[in-house]
Amino acid sequence: MNFLQSGTIRISAPRPSPKIPEGIYDIDIVEYDNGVCCVMMTERKDNKGASLTNVCSRIATEVYRTFLPNRPVDRIVWLEHYPARKSERAHIDLVQFQCRTPRTPSEGDTIVEFTNPQWKRVYEAKQIAHKEFLALYGNILKELCTAHFIFIVEDKNGYYWRVGANKELLFIISSNPSAALPCHLLNVDGVIEILKKNSRFFGNSVNIEEQFTAALMKGFLNKGL
Repeated sequence: MNFLQSGTIRISAPRPSPKIPEGIYDIDIVEYDNGVCCVMMTERKDNKGASLTNVCSRIATEVYRTFLPNRPVDRIVWLEHYPARKSERAHIDLVQFQCRTPRTPSEGDTIVEFTNPQWKRVYEAKQIAHKEFLALYGNILKELCTAHFIFIVEDKNGYYWRVGANKELLFIISSNPSAALPCHLLNVDGVIEILKKNSRFFGNSVNIEEQFTAALMKGFLNKGL
């Protein structure tokens, strides 16, 4: 893993107003050994501007223009990190954008805009050391660009569990802070064993192995994995 950038970025609200000052956010950009870049956008506790969630599209557009120009947009993973607050745990969301190129300047550099964000919770804890997270979960993060989430289930405590797959591997992520998960990639048998190991989160009425097996077969047939 190679850190390409670590610092802050200032972004104004979508509709600038004297009542809403310019926001400041932390940005960490790493590149993994397969060429995938991961951008961690972090809400600062001293931010007086718009929330990270409200300006993440503008941040992604500016980060891409400034630090990742001409990188394939499908080889970038975007993460949104909120530190713990009084009533909320720290959490990290996967952010997926749509991209468009509204114009190409005369000098030839294509302007890319990131729009319509969608969030998927991938991790939650009392505290998160986000730079350590980028390293510890690098083997999973670097595969998110080519993976399909073939199995998504909510446990009885309201946390989501997702199994991703591409042509070479399977992996499992969960926002449940008590989940017993490895940080390395898994095979099919490994995923089933992990789900069974965490079956207490789903209740006795849920046959999690059966649900996963059915989703796996459907996913492989539909996605051609």
